[in-house]
Amino acid sequence: METRPFYGWWLLFFLWVIYTLPIGFAFYSPVILAPFMIQDLGWSRGEIMVGVTAIMLLFGITSPLTAWMITRIGARKTIVIGGCIAASAAFLISRLGHIYPLFITLGIFQGLGISMSAMIPVQTVAIAWFHARRALALGLVLGGGAVGGFLAPQLINWVVLRAGGNWRIGFLLIAVASLAGAAVALLAVRNRPGDVGQHPDGVEPEARTDPAAGPKRTARTYRTSEDWTVREALKTRALWLLILAVTGTFYMWQIIVTQGPLHLQDRGFDPAMSAFLYSLAIGLSIAGRFTIAGLGDRIEPRYLFAFGSLCTLIGGILFWFVSPDKVWVAYLYPLLAGFGFGAAYVCIPTITGNYWGAEAFPGVTGLISPMAMLIQSSAAPLAGLLYDRQGTYLTIMIVSWLAVAVGFTAMLFCRPPERARVSKESAESSTG
Repeated sequence: METRPFYGWWLLFFLWVIYTLPIGFAFYSPVILAPFMIQDLGWSRGEIMVGVTAIMLLFGITSPLTAWMITRIGARKTIVIGGCIAASAAFLISRLGHIYPLFITLGIFQGLGISMSAMIPVQTVAIAWFHARRALALGLVLGGGAVGGFLAPQLINWVVLRAGGNWRIGFLLIAVASLAGAAVALLAVRNRPGDVGQHPDGVEPEARTDPAAGPKRTARTYRTSEDWTVREALKTRALWLLILAVTGTFYMWQIIVTQGPLHLQDRGFDPAMSAFLYSLAIGLSIAGRFTIAGLGDRIEPRYLFAFGSLCTLIGGILFWFVSPDKVWVAYLYPLLAGFGFGAAYVCIPTITGNYWGAEAFPGVTGLISPMAMLIQSSAAPLAGLLYDRQGTYLTIMIVSWLAVAVGFTAMLFCRPPERARVSKESAESSTG
């Protein structure tokens, strides 16, 4: 009997496209439009960053809702709905963005749309389709965020500059890209291998344990063999250390990506070069993402995450000293910060899937994201407000350096949880 080719590899390409469009356009590009909006609307940096942060904050705190929708209607439908919400919000911002409260409100809906159309549903599908090659699959798919984050802001900046600084055109492009991602999901995504009569990694369960079936794809790093629940995961120290590591490491990254265009122009770079260096940091994160794709199934991801945190810290320090007179710093800071962020970013879903399993993944991720994002989202408005008062980013830079150092330390201690011990402790507490 003829066997159909494993659809998972084609699905990775479609997931890559779906992830690239909303992350590249809807998530990373609004920051590029901030200088144009400040000039046109007369708002302060603090006011603009509150609106930008609304997108980021809702991207995180709506993760439990996204996880709930995935369990109820599946990742495919969730992505389609999210893409339509993000597109509608971006379109309305382009028409009515001059009203500040409405700008924040629409930013909230755009954050909700990105949450539903990108991170959790895309990662959930990839983890369901791949087991032994999980890090490879996630690294390849999430590499789209780096590609989109590099190309989309530059494209929007180029179009807006040629439109005389009309930032509204930028949001129209964001709306079109969000709809395109939803269309691809509707046509190509399949939630689980069983939906098309296949199995994870394209290997039937019998072949995984049958010596006569030939070479098998076996995992070299830790993979839980238990079916965890979200409640059990909450009782593990590993989950809280992971949240601390994500929060600390990405706090530094939020400063770099949200304040990048403004800080670079303060340092003497023109708008075009500022947009390029900003995009370069995001684009170079693809090196970190692909590194995890190649090594994350061979080396424990927590060590790779810790190395990424260290690179982010060094890149963040160089970011403060960047200037047109120090060209090597201008290109080295995005390399280190981008690589570090990319590596850590792919390690998060890899560790989550490895430690607590595919069934618990949406729910656990739905807890990690809002907890971490609540603190991360304070970085942009706090940086803007401190700059408005002090005329410098030095204070927020020191805070971010300390935060990423804490994240690095937490990840070193984030060992795989032991479900038996968690269950025992739970039983003892209920009978005691």
